[in-house]
Amino acid sequence: MTKTASALFLFFAAASPAFAVEPEALAPSYLPVSRPAQEELTAGLREKVRTLGLNGLPGPEGGKVSKALLLLPNDRARAGVINFELEAGSRAGVYQCEALGRGITSTAPADGWQWGFIGGTKIFYAPEDVADGATVPGVYDLRNISPDRYELAFLGKPGTPEEDAGVPVVKAGGKKKKLFSAVWRNWYPAAGGIMPVDLVWAEDSQAGTQGEGVPFFERRPAPSGAASKARQAAQLAHNPKYYFGPHGRSGFAVHTDRWEDELKKADPRNAWRPELADFRWRDTNGCVKLRPGCLALLNKFIEEQSALGRRVQLEIKGTELLDEIPVSPPAVRGQ
Repeated sequence: MTKTASALFLFFAAASPAFAVEPEALAPSYLPVSRPAQEELTAGLREKVRTLGLNGLPGPEGGKVSKALLLLPNDRARAGVINFELEAGSRAGVYQCEALGRGITSTAPADGWQWGFIGGTKIFYAPEDVADGATVPGVYDLRNISPDRYELAFLGKPGTPEEDAGVPVVKAGGKKKKLFSAVWRNWYPAAGGIMPVDLVWAEDSQAGTQGEGVPFFERRPAPSGAASKARQAAQLAHNPKYYFGPHGRSGFAVHTDRWEDELKKADPRNAWRPELADFRWRDTNGCVKLRPGCLALLNKFIEEQSALGRRVQLEIKGTELLDEIPVSPPAVRGQ
């Protein structure tokens, strides 16, 4: 057993005795960042495992729980991997794809911020205990932010019909919904059919995970204007505890962006943007960022498992073992 595989075994044996897979199987041999990597990462995972053993587990208060598992490097300048399993239909099987969980980022140093490299560029990013910092490890409940279930407030200025393609149309009035979320327009790719996912800290599920012992309290931000005040009032009317969270943080989501839309890629104003060439440059601000194709599969996983009457969760783990994963396969690196 290699040093990395041995360390990964000890990491999982201590923290996650319920996982059915061989621990070393979850660390890819390489993690591409210049292109969508879900197909090749999934193929590599399926060569090693047939099931993750994370669906239909006993819940903390009865019932069944199905989990996705996100492994993030301690060096958040790097990408991590999200793993989940579909059970039915033509797409049944285990899946793995690249993911980001970094906080607000700068190329200039800031007190208390961590640092790493994207390519040859040194970057600095906020730690997990500050607003918009790195994604906090632990267990979260997952819900697709569907306009059928959520009242939505869109952030950002409306664009042209082409620019806003994929953003759901929400009709005014109608039946009040139990859930509420403010969402950015650029979380919806032009292709449509993809939605962000609500990421809500699961207070009853942190025992034995990296979320155990993380301070949980309310830190309600001051509204920045009339529209912000109205959104906050709507959020609290739907969920009075919304602004409670790990380190006092809230508003987490799993989402994607529009950097892979043909319109955005073809815009000459974006020709220099590093987000087009390297996934790691994409903004996350403390949420979890996936590419569109991966988020579509995660939406399906949540829908499938929810329909089975199961609680759906994401467990996030930080590990140094992904800090050393290269971005290209050995054959390419050796050329």
